[in-house]
Formats: sequence, C-alpha cells, structure tokens
Amino acid sequence: MACTGTRRPAYGNPSQVSPGALLLPTGAGFVYASGAIAIKRALGTGVSGNWVNFLCNSLTAIFFQLFWLFPGGRPTYAALIPPLLCGALFFLGQICTFRAIATGDVSIATPLLGTKVIFVALFSLLLLHHALPVRWWIASLLASVGIAFISYSPVGFHKRLVATVGWSLGTAVVFALTDINVQHWVPRIGYYRFAPVMFGTTGLLSLIYLPAIFKENQHQRYDSGSLQVQPKSRLWLTIGAFLLSIQAMGMYSAIGLYGSATLTNILYGSRCLWSVLLVWSLGSLAGESASAGNRSAVMGLRLTGALLLFAAMALVIQ
Repeated sequence: MACTGTRRPAYGNPSQVSPGALLLPTGAGFVYASGAIAIKRALGTGVSGNWVNFLCNSLTAIFFQLFWLFPGGRPTYAALIPPLLCGALFFLGQICTFRAIATGDVSIATPLLGTKVIFVALFSLLLLHHALPVRWWIASLLASVGIAFISYSPVGFHKRLVATVGWSLGTAVVFALTDINVQHWVPRIGYYRFAPVMFGTTGLLSLIYLPAIFKENQHQRYDSGSLQVQPKSRLWLTIGAFLLSIQAMGMYSAIGLYGSATLTNILYGSRCLWSVLLVWSLGSLAGESASAGNRSAVMGLRLTGALLLFAAMALVIQ
C-alpha cells in the first residue's frame, strides 16, 4: 500500500503558517552555524573534506532511518523513485558546492550560493504552479542579497571567475530543485517514508569517499588502510557532523511537514547571520584568524546584510 502524506496548510495565507514552520528552519540555521564552526576547527587540525562529507552524510542517513519508527504505510516500488532521485540530487549538490569553492574565490562562490532562495521561489511558480504572495518574492530577494552581504569577504584574487560563477549557480539550482521536489512528492508518499529513503541514498552514495579516505590514511602514515582521525580532530569532527545532521533533519522536516520550500529557505538563510554572530562572539574558538582591522572593514556590509535578512524574515512571519 502506498504511503499517504499528512494534510498540510496552504501557504498562500500567512495566518495558516504553523509555528513549527517558522521555528524549525530558523533553529536549523543556528545549528548549521554552530556545526560549521566545529567542522572548520576539524579541517584546521588536518581532517580532509572526504572525511567530513563521509561522516556527515553517514550520520544524517542513520538519524533519518529512525523515521521508519513513525506510523506510515508501506511504500510501493514506484514511490521509492522520487526520494531516490532527491537523495542523488542532494549528493550532486554537495559535489557542486565543493567544486565551486575549490575552483575559485570563496568570496564569490559563497554569496552566489545564496541565490538558492530565489531559485526556490522561481521553481515554486514555474514547476509547481504555486502562486506566492508578493512580499515573499520581496523577502526572497532581500534574503539572497543579505546572505551575499554577510558572506562576502574581500580576501581573494577572483581567479577563474566564469568557472566559479558557473559551479556556484549550478549548486544553487541543484539544491533548489531538491527542495522543490521534496515539497512536491512528500504529500504523495509521506514524509516519514520519503526522508529515510532520500538520505539513505545520500549515505550510500557517500561510500565513494572511502577509497580516497584509505589513500589519505596511508599517505599520512596512519595504520595502513584503517579509517583513523587524529585524536585532536575527533571531538570537533564528531560535534560538527552531529550538528550538521541535526540541522538537515530540521531543514527538511520543515519542508516535508509544512510544505513550503520558499518559506523554509528564507528563514534558513538566518544561518549566515548566526555564523557571523557566533564568530564575533567566540573569536579564536570559532577559528577566526582575521585581524580586528579586517573585521571592521566588512562590519558595515555584514550589518547591512543582517538588516536585510531581518527584513526578509519579518515579511514572511507577519
């Protein structure tokens, strides 16, 4: 018997927006910012990106399997296809993200990744034929610009500009398509059956990182072929992977249970604001190495971005 989705509110009417639809993505944004700081510390102690991707995706896949314990019908084979494709899209988005960052300047790539908010709103209209309130379009634009302002860094030489822009926009498009497909298919399959299949797929695809991890371990002269991480890195890597797994559950639960990828992404954009606040608050603990003068140079831009994000969030929750 095919799974059936739960009845969800129509998001054309703000009065019908559930508090959970507001709190889950905002909370996920904070957890993401906290997890990103831990991952940054782990990377700074020698952990490779392959290790980070493998552990984060594996933990996320394991946590989402707990959703099988929730009530829900048995999915048909046909019902497994959409979450399988979404899991593959999510994995592809991760690859594109790292390609965007590795190809060129992070100060270009990171702000462009914020355009995902615009693509989600656009795909909601073009693919799902969901008319959005005008203020949501304004909020999407404000959120994208705010994310760009907060994320921008003057450090870099802007090399390979075209490739960086291409990979960054491609990442935004792939993740936007993932979110839109989750919004579209969950009511037909049921979130508690869709999510574990989707992220289980991502976890299985992440096994392709294992050969690279083995090779890295051998190259760094750890025990041959063993999946070891230096002791000083384990704590940060474990904390970061755990938090990023939790934020993924919050982010996609907001879309799956409440049905609006656009609203979720606008509020989830607060992760950039949380990141700046945490870095300013924690300083060296957060891996901040820039001088006070350099931080002051971009403070006005980031403050403007924060105000734009607040304005975007105010537009969708009023």
